[in-house]
Amino acid sequence: MNLDARPMRVNASRVPFSQTHVQKRAGRLRILLYLSFALTLCVPTLVAALPEFAAEVEQECSFCHFDPAGGGPRNEVGEIFEENGFVFPEDFDIDAVMEEVQEIVKRLNTSLELQTLYLKTAHVDDSEGTTAGCTSCHSSVDRFLLMQAKVTFNAQASERLRLTVAHSVLDTPDAFATIDAIPEALYFKVGKFKVPFGINQKDHNILIRDGYGQGSNKREIGVELGGSTGNVFYNAALFNASNTAAKAGFGNLGAQIGPIRAGVSTVFEKSGEAWTRLIGTFLTASYSGFSVAGEFNFGNTEEAASFSPDAVDSKGYYLEAKYRIHPKFSLGGRYGLFDPDRSVKGDARRRITLTADYNFMENGRLSLLYWGNLANPDLNLDDPPADKGTRRQLQGTDQIILMSNFWF
Repeated sequence: MNLDARPMRVNASRVPFSQTHVQKRAGRLRILLYLSFALTLCVPTLVAALPEFAAEVEQECSFCHFDPAGGGPRNEVGEIFEENGFVFPEDFDIDAVMEEVQEIVKRLNTSLELQTLYLKTAHVDDSEGTTAGCTSCHSSVDRFLLMQAKVTFNAQASERLRLTVAHSVLDTPDAFATIDAIPEALYFKVGKFKVPFGINQKDHNILIRDGYGQGSNKREIGVELGGSTGNVFYNAALFNASNTAAKAGFGNLGAQIGPIRAGVSTVFEKSGEAWTRLIGTFLTASYSGFSVAGEFNFGNTEEAASFSPDAVDSKGYYLEAKYRIHPKFSLGGRYGLFDPDRSVKGDARRRITLTADYNFMENGRLSLLYWGNLANPDLNLDDPPADKGTRRQLQGTDQIILMSNFWF
């Protein structure tokens, strides 16, 4: 960990804070170990990496997360960051914390998360005879849904080898090893894990994530290498492609200057004679509780991987802003657009999402979302898409979502 950019001061008065935190986690760990087997089939996902935090503290994702690519359970540093209102104490001493952690919690970390939601569609149509779902913008019955139920184990097998296994009821599982070949500069991951692309987002409601198949549940078997040097971060990965006879290559390259983090992502896949290409640019920035993020992607499929603008088949982007009014309460908004085929008029989807998040307890959060689809005036009503969910989104139907999230 590079702490040069964030000098830490040591104060003896903070030692009880570290001991209390670590002892609390030790007690929590013993309870979780007893429960983990019983809950393996029906339990919790992991707290998502928030890009604005990485930019705000001017550190890599591995500073607060076990996974160097970000996301998943937080390490002890990340736990302190969260419990202190998403800021570090002025006299925070990472060395003292890690020494105590090694003595008490040893080499095993366990995380559980449970996420549910209540979904109410803004357009109720009794003739539909359907219950509310992620794409059923019309319904006759609103309902509760289980979104996440996942348990994750991180084991520090040696000084440079970490093993991660995660089981989820509704999501695809994770199972991979991370090797710190050169601390910070180079790590290796091998196994089944989330594919790296653009801003690390857990929210599956983002249009371009769903449209390009790079959503929060997109995981494949492969190998990844990455790291950082100075202000530059990088990674590359090789996975099984959607066609198991082919392979897909992923790559990210970017830099962080102060609170601003920006980069470029790529995906190349070849199946038979055709190439599929997806390129994205992204940026996040954060200052004094206010953060912004944006991503623009475009792709094509053809026999030759051309970079000509005329070869672009699809495009999508989103822009979002968030403000933490209080350490436990934040408001946000996002605008997104996804055009799956530039040659087809009227198939572009646009969406505005408004959110309010409230951490009502140490390990619990409530989120209220308004998911507003904007009608596409170019939609040809005589020849609508066959998929009902897509058609309803193009016609501008809305949803209201109340989500609860618990983690341990």
